[in-house]
Amino acid sequence: MHSAQILFAQRGFGGVSMPAIAKASGITAGAIYKHFQGKDDLFFEVVSRTVRSAPMPAVEAATSAAALLPAIVATYSTARLKLLRQLALEIHSASGKHPKVRRMLRQSLDRSIEQISSVIAIAQDKGDIDRALNAEMLASTVMVFIMGLMHMETLLPNRVGDPEWNGFVQDRVRALLALH
Repeated sequence: MHSAQILFAQRGFGGVSMPAIAKASGITAGAIYKHFQGKDDLFFEVVSRTVRSAPMPAVEAATSAAALLPAIVATYSTARLKLLRQLALEIHSASGKHPKVRRMLRQSLDRSIEQISSVIAIAQDKGDIDRALNAEMLASTVMVFIMGLMHMETLLPNRVGDPEWNGFVQDRVRALLALH
């Protein structure tokens, strides 16, 4: 899986073949097909695992999930998530050409927005976020913010890993959410 992750990040979805992944992994292409229907399934699993393995800020007992959202969003601008940013850009690019990747990406984004929306709704019930704000729209905006941070290497390479930028991003997300 790690070899596929590196190849997809370096060469992109279109630039990688199953035989190349198999060779880099030291297995046969047939062995890959025992676990995945095709390259698009493997690609989506690689991206999903990368997202799930991304280190996120630790939850303290007194911290609400909504209070963590600014730190979680800012994490996407750290140097350690470069591979994740590369893969995220690649999955968006591949989704334009491959309907199955597009469907998987849409489902994943919908789930993420739903999860963030639930966290926001709970914070609204607790009075941490203004109840008049639409939780789904806020969650969608948070996802747009994250997607923008996926372009750090292209747009703002000098800000990758910058603690001042990280703090600025957290402040802007707090303001966006109107966290009390």
